[in-house]
Amino acid sequence: MKKKYSMIAVAGAVAIAGATLTTMPAHAATPSITIWVDAPRLPGAQLYAKIMKGKVNVKVELHAQGDLVQKIALFNRVKKGWPDVVFGPPNDVSVLADNNNVLALNNLADAAFWKDMAGGNNWCKGSDGKYYCVKNDLAQDVLWVNTKLMKDFGYKVPTTMDAFAAIGADIAKNHPGYSLGALGTQGMYSGYLWPSQCPVNAATSSTVVTIAPNSPKCTRATALVQPMIESGVLSTSAPWDADFIADFGSKDKVVMTIGPSWFGEFVIRPASSWNVPAGEITAAPMPFWAGEKVNYSGEWGGGIYTVSPHAKFPKEALAFAKFMVSDKRNVVDVLNPDGSHGAPTFPASAAGNALWKAKISSDKYYAADPYPAMLAQSTKIFPGEKPVSYDSNGAMEGTYSNSLKKNKNAQTALNDFAAYATGLAKQLGYTVKSA
Repeated sequence: MKKKYSMIAVAGAVAIAGATLTTMPAHAATPSITIWVDAPRLPGAQLYAKIMKGKVNVKVELHAQGDLVQKIALFNRVKKGWPDVVFGPPNDVSVLADNNNVLALNNLADAAFWKDMAGGNNWCKGSDGKYYCVKNDLAQDVLWVNTKLMKDFGYKVPTTMDAFAAIGADIAKNHPGYSLGALGTQGMYSGYLWPSQCPVNAATSSTVVTIAPNSPKCTRATALVQPMIESGVLSTSAPWDADFIADFGSKDKVVMTIGPSWFGEFVIRPASSWNVPAGEITAAPMPFWAGEKVNYSGEWGGGIYTVSPHAKFPKEALAFAKFMVSDKRNVVDVLNPDGSHGAPTFPASAAGNALWKAKISSDKYYAADPYPAMLAQSTKIFPGEKPVSYDSNGAMEGTYSNSLKKNKNAQTALNDFAAYATGLAKQLGYTVKSA
């Protein structure tokens, strides 16, 4: 208290003497950010809030990925409510950018960070060369293999899609009741159409997209899966649908399946899902399509962080994304609700990925280290697919999946998807090329 009274006395003396008194600057306000994340990212976000306490006020809110665009549209109308940084599905970067609802990030982090992200962040780069999001994880497809069943049935891991289909035919004939996976939701798109370079979501600019379901690179994919749909070796359900889990997943009857790098942790392993026993599963590289020199992957997921142009502390908002993708405390150490530790998906950051490798490679659940196949395919996501400003993923999960389940015909479902997606694209001013 002595100091307080002394300062008052001094100020009074100066005032009496007729001197000019300069106002003392107020302390800068503590930065404050609001974060939206989904359930898998929640433990890391909560940890970040705890770490930053006293430096940055971090408010963490749990939000489903699918409602971001609708919520932002509402906030734009009422001129308030925008979160500062959000985790969302990959296509959101195009939708938000189209309406000036996403901030260019290049100047908010040093060059070293963008160099670290360069290999995994191409989805976020605009035509102007600026980054408009930070990719949290890659969701590249690999070939998930049940080594026990493959050995039991005498199969070798296929290196071509024709060999994959031949195993499917043999399963139908000699091992009925076993499966090569499920095509519902985005299973057909990410696992077969995208790796086959089928142009049904091929944006060449912000105003031009190719949707050509009858391209040879589409029809070869639908023709390959059709016999396996008819024999029941490939299901038209989603891999987490109750019927697929009951018939195949929980009975350990999936011999192999094409799926994203997160399938092991979210679909194959959990007790509430397929619950495949330890020591059976690993990942192999994607098989080659006939005549191709690259065994491309598609991508099923791979979320992004975007920063709002309304954020008062954009650097602090981006710093949260940096923590999530590259900091050991999240990538390796954070405690998840199921008792596991670390990020559950393949980090897009090179630094984060190096940390995550040790975690996944030492996991005794897997029959062999799945990381080499994941790493190999992480650089082979076919780049012809680009973000678009309409909900192509929703159309694939809705129109395509519903048609496939109803008609049991992969090409008919693709034509139905193309007709619907073409309408969406044209409504937003796209020129749609059909060849």
